[in-house]
Amino acid sequence: MNNEQEHKLEQRIRFVAKHYEEGRLDTDKAWQKFAGKHQVRRTVSFRRYWMAAASVLLLLIGFGTYFITERNSPEWVAVTTEPGQIMEVYLPDSTLISMAGNSSIRYDKKAYGKERRVVEMKGKAFFQVTRNEARPFSVYTERTEVTVLGTSFQIDEQPEGTDVDVMTGKVSFGVTGSETDKVILTAGMSASYSMESKGITILEEEDLNTLSWKTRQLRFNDTPLEKVVSDLSEYYQVNIINKAETPNLKLTATFNDLPLEDVLLVINQTLDTRLAPDTNK
Repeated sequence: MNNEQEHKLEQRIRFVAKHYEEGRLDTDKAWQKFAGKHQVRRTVSFRRYWMAAASVLLLLIGFGTYFITERNSPEWVAVTTEPGQIMEVYLPDSTLISMAGNSSIRYDKKAYGKERRVVEMKGKAFFQVTRNEARPFSVYTERTEVTVLGTSFQIDEQPEGTDVDVMTGKVSFGVTGSETDKVILTAGMSASYSMESKGITILEEEDLNTLSWKTRQLRFNDTPLEKVVSDLSEYYQVNIINKAETPNLKLTATFNDLPLEDVLLVINQTLDTRLAPDTNK
């Protein structure tokens, strides 16, 4: 370093020494400190904003899901009868259901009557449906379905099949889920679905005692003894046998809410039979 260079360096040192204040010229440190403070604050504010927004969004989604689920979830009304019990149930549209013993029905209170009127059932029941052409009435059993506009009919669901008897109006009776296996029944007609054949058969003979459980009346009009015994067994819920050999006998009689002993006494004296409850069962 020559004399001239040494002189210039000395002048610069004196200038810095004269004007320097501690920390005043450390601009990098000051900037980093400033930027660091603002970076932290902005990041915290940004995170807090997103946490708040996410919380509100989750809350809205939760409430929305709850209300949608609650609005669409069924509100079932169910009725069940004990063996031997008879119960009448009115639906919201004034349709009357008379339930036999050991039967059950249910319907969705929220959905019933909005577009359709749907009832699920097991056992035996008689329906007197309030007419509404805009809202068909349907009854679903485990295997079959009946659809009407306004009529009266009975459904009897048994393990071996399902019977439908129409008293007034017209009904569609079919296998659940099938568009082709259906029949149209009018007043006085009956049909039966068989679990064995998986098909529906229209019954030709009228059953006088279809509603005996409801009317408490048993009617026979030149009825074969075998059918008489079958009807009595079903009505009184006891197995009845004939201890005498009396083939080809027929009965014409009406019994109004009588005990079994009185009915058997009349039949045995009239036809010279020996009908009695089967004590072995």
